[in-house]
Amino acid sequence: MQQPLEALKESELASQADAATRRVQGSDVDRFVEILKGFEESAVDHFMSSMLANGHSVDQLLVELVGGAAHEVGELWKQDRLNFVEVTLATGRLQRIVRSLGCEIPAAPAADGEARPVILLTSPVGQAHTLGLLMVAEFFQASAWTVCLGNPFDPTPASDVAANRFLDVVGISLSLTDGLGTIREEIRKIRRRSRNRSIAVLLGGPALHLEPELAHEVGADAACMDAREAPNAARALL
Repeated sequence: MQQPLEALKESELASQADAATRRVQGSDVDRFVEILKGFEESAVDHFMSSMLANGHSVDQLLVELVGGAAHEVGELWKQDRLNFVEVTLATGRLQRIVRSLGCEIPAAPAADGEARPVILLTSPVGQAHTLGLLMVAEFFQASAWTVCLGNPFDPTPASDVAANRFLDVVGISLSLTDGLGTIREEIRKIRRRSRNRSIAVLLGGPALHLEPELAHEVGADAACMDAREAPNAARALL
């Protein structure tokens, strides 16, 4: 996939203004999911390249297309309309696309002499939001942040990481509204044990669409429902 993306990088950047008013349609997501379920790996790359060529931005493809497809695949799995092999194949392809598109996000250099802020991106145990965390990580890295990945990539509790490494922000992705008492207690531990006495906690993930007041309920400092805006929301907490 890297080659088609590189070949189209110039035209994609030139069409940023048009892409600002162009939206990924539900029909695009449906087509993409069908391709993800198929056996032709090249069809996945061709579809992504055609979306770039049609003026969609990398940000839009990550959030609206890949994010929408991930949600649709999850729903099909819940409805027993996709089997384990099909879900695994589609998810693996989506993760590959996130990594490839992440390389195309214009990087913002850190200010001269200014250290890059550090964020830990993690999910509660039992709420692994792998694809979402990878996507958010790409936006933070492009915005001159140092990113540490926690659960499900590293099972070390966030409070342990905060105790052993200086973190500016902990970003917690919630896919469910269950177990809020446990999450609230972990955030208290993060603050109590952190090497940074001013550490901030930013909440994100699909659960916020169901319950926008979750950040207040669990004791986080702020919430952000759009991966593209997460770095700005986190920087406002520094």
